Amino acid sequence: MKRIESSILQKRILEILKKLVETPTPTGEEHKLHDFLTSFLREKGFDVKKQDVPESCPNLIGRRKGGGLLLCAHIDTFPAFDHPDPYKLKLEGENLVGRGVIDPKGQIASLLVAIEYTDSPCEIAFTSGEEEKALGSKFLKATSPQGIVLEPTDFVICLSQAGAIEIEVKVEGTSAHGSLPQEGENAVLKAFEIYRRLTKMPFLKQTHPHFPSGGWVNLGKIQGGKDVMVVPYQCSFQADISVIPGVNIDQAVQEVKNTVAKSGGYIYFRDISPPIQIESKLKVVKLLKESFEAITGKKAKIGGIPSWTDAENLYQKGIFCPVFGAGKLSRAHSNYEWVSLRELELLSLILIHFLDHWNP
Repeated sequence: MKRIESSILQKRILEILKKLVETPTPTGEEHKLHDFLTSFLREKGFDVKKQDVPESCPNLIGRRKGGGLLLCAHIDTFPAFDHPDPYKLKLEGENLVGRGVIDPKGQIASLLVAIEYTDSPCEIAFTSGEEEKALGSKFLKATSPQGIVLEPTDFVICLSQAGAIEIEVKVEGTSAHGSLPQEGENAVLKAFEIYRRLTKMPFLKQTHPHFPSGGWVNLGKIQGGKDVMVVPYQCSFQADISVIPGVNIDQAVQEVKNTVAKSGGYIYFRDISPPIQIESKLKVVKLLKESFEAITGKKAKIGGIPSWTDAENLYQKGIFCPVFGAGKLSRAHSNYEWVSLRELELLSLILIHFLDHWNP
């Protein structure tokens, strides 16, 4: 691979990322970037088509020289929520700040720069709706048997992905005057007791080489109570429960259901996704490992990603993809989402090396 001047590469990443971040694309508005992405890909020799998705924005599919390897990233971002000035790309030192800058628009910018420096055949899928129902990848029609899903993994090559059971639980109590709490039944306290019991479920203690600490429960939202002088008689909460590889998803669902029922709650399953794992002997995994080590001079790390990604829907279609990308996942969805410019430059270099050495 020819040596590429760092300043030139970084400048190009910034130019593209500015356009991506400053075009807001929360789920449902992915189409706002379709014209830009279509024009960009066509200039680089791709045949580009929109792919309709039921009840969602279309996917965008580009193939160069017939395709061969799938590179997949979603266009939608998490809602802005309390991110300060979310749709303006800021450079603070070496750090880039803005909604979607790491999840996933920084990954997309690095990919687009990479395909400028190689004319290798490949297939690119920009999917819709990943942050919600993931209908884009569910209905994606791709031709490649292997690929890479671009997400922030801190350059860990993730061969496994934790599944998830997303639930909403409703709890009822008995109201009473707030000065006499013993005369009522506090629904908020009952809800916390259900949460505590959920965290003690046996399947969460099961471990895996990629998830040595076992599973977890995130209590993401809770609502209950009317006034400080009323014993709360209603409460509801939403939680995300991990299911690591090796855990039977059906048995886990039953355990969750039984735990809530025994505690007097009512449960609604918002989403159920099984864990997945691909083989390390796959060509895409071996070459990605080689490319990382060639560019960085460091030994590649193999692991698993704790968050759901489009890789699960692709896996169900027989398309096997490691999840890989720049930056730490913990920075995504936060009120201060950021990634360093050096990380995105490194991702571009790894992808250039990978594409240069991929033989269909």
